[in-house]
Amino acid sequence: MEEEFPKLFDCPDFLKGKYCHALCNYRHQTEEEKRAIEKYRDSFQLKLSPKKSNRFGPVYIIAGPERSGTSWLFNAVRLLLVHQDSPFGPADSYRLNHITKNDLETRLIEACGRPLVIRTMRKPDSNWAQDLDQSGHGYMVFVSHRDLRDVIDDCLAIGWMKHDIGVILSRLKAYMTAFDYWRSNAKGDFRYESTHHEPVEQIKHLARLMGIESTHAEHIAREINSLRPGQAIGPDQVTKMWPAQRVIEASLADGDDKDDKQTDNEHEPKKAVVVPGQAKLTENERRKIRDVHSDFHDRYGYI
Repeated sequence: MEEEFPKLFDCPDFLKGKYCHALCNYRHQTEEEKRAIEKYRDSFQLKLSPKKSNRFGPVYIIAGPERSGTSWLFNAVRLLLVHQDSPFGPADSYRLNHITKNDLETRLIEACGRPLVIRTMRKPDSNWAQDLDQSGHGYMVFVSHRDLRDVIDDCLAIGWMKHDIGVILSRLKAYMTAFDYWRSNAKGDFRYESTHHEPVEQIKHLARLMGIESTHAEHIAREINSLRPGQAIGPDQVTKMWPAQRVIEASLADGDDKDDKQTDNEHEPKKAVVVPGQAKLTENERRKIRDVHSDFHDRYGYI
C-alpha cells in the first residue's frame, strides 16, 4: 500500500495517535470531518448546486479566554459546518493564540476555498484581516462572555493561576484588552450561561448569524454536550476542551479508558495526576474585580 503523507498543516503527532501539546496550531480532524470534506468535494465537482457560492468560505474567529464558553462556541461553529448544508462546506479548524496575516493566508490556501474556524485568545496583528474581503473570503467574529469572577474561580480551582490578586488583575487586564478588540469586530456576542441553559436556541441564533440553516440544532447541541474534555495533560486536540477535573487517573491521561476491573494487575496502586486545589476568590477579591471592571459587569448585568 502506498504510504499516505500528511498534508502541510496536519499535526504529525495527532496522525500517529499521540498527544502533541496544549497550544498546538496544526490541524486536528475527526474521521467524521474528513468524510464530510470528501463528500463536499465530490458534490462540488459532480454537480453545480444552486446553493453553491462563488464566494470562498469565510474565516470564523472565536475569541475569548478559557472557561468563558468559547470552546462551546468553537464546536458549535465547527459542527454546524459539518452537519448543515453550508454553501462553503466543512471547515478546517485551528487554535491560534496570536493571529497573523500569514497564518490565515497559508491556511486558506490549504483549505482550497473552504472556511476556517479559528480559536484564539489574544489581540492579533494589526493587519491580520487585510485582503480577506478582497480575496472573496471575508470573516466573522464571535465572542462569548462570562462573569470575570467566575472565570477566575474556575482557573483557581483547576490550578491555572496563582491565587494572588495582583497576578489575577494583571491577567484580567490583558484579557480585557483582547476581548474589547474582538468584541468591537464581533457579529455575535454569546452569554456563557445561555449556552449552557438553552443550547439549542443559541445554536439556531448562531446559524442565523452565519447565514446557514439550523435543522440539526438539537443533534449538534447533544453532540457538544457529549464531547469528552481533554486529558489531564491538556485540552482535547479536536474540540479544544480543557478538563475540569482536579484529580485524574494517570491511566486516563495516557489515553487508557479501560475499566478498573479490566486492568492487567488489580493490585497495582492507582496513579493520579493531582492538580493542587486552591480556594476560590474571597468576597473582598470579588468586590475588587467587580470595581476594576465595572463597565464589563454592568454591560452584561453581572451584579
